Parts: sequence; C-alpha cells; structure tokens
Amino acid sequence: MKENNEDNLKKQQIEILKKAVALKFMTKKARERLNRIKMIKPEVAEKVGFALIQAVQTGQIKERINEAQLVSILREINETKKFNILK
Repeated sequence: MKENNEDNLKKQQIEILKKAVALKFMTKKARERLNRIKMIKPEVAEKVGFALIQAVQTGQIKERINEAQLVSILREINETKKFNILK
C-alpha cells in the first residue's frame, strides 16, 4: 500500500511539473493543441510532456514553444515511433 501511495505521489508530481513547463514554456495555442492531442492520444501527449521537461532541464528551450514548433516535436516523436517499430 505504501508503494502504491508513493507511485501515485510521483505521478502527481510529474503531472504538476508537466503543467508548469507547459504554462511557462508554451504559447496558449501550443498548449491548446497539446490538450486536444491528450484527449485523443494520451501516450503521445505524455511523450511530448517528458520531452519538454527534459529540454527545459538541459537548457535547450530558450523561448516559448509555439504551435508550429509543437507540430515539429510531434513529427519527431511520430518518426521515432515508426523507426522503433522497424527495428
């Protein structure tokens, strides 16, 4: 039971971090698009969230991500996904 509570706490903390990164480093239109994607393909939105957290932590993001940049990130994730299937 303790492990389950710790897992839930970690998941909540990650969700809070993803939301904070989205608010600070994404434009409103980019956040709206990501939210629409989250409704249809939550696994893709989760990958984008983790990618953004990693980019922020490594200092790769210097300015807010707009909708076009988000689309580019989504394409990269989609291409990576296809590549992994072919392996």
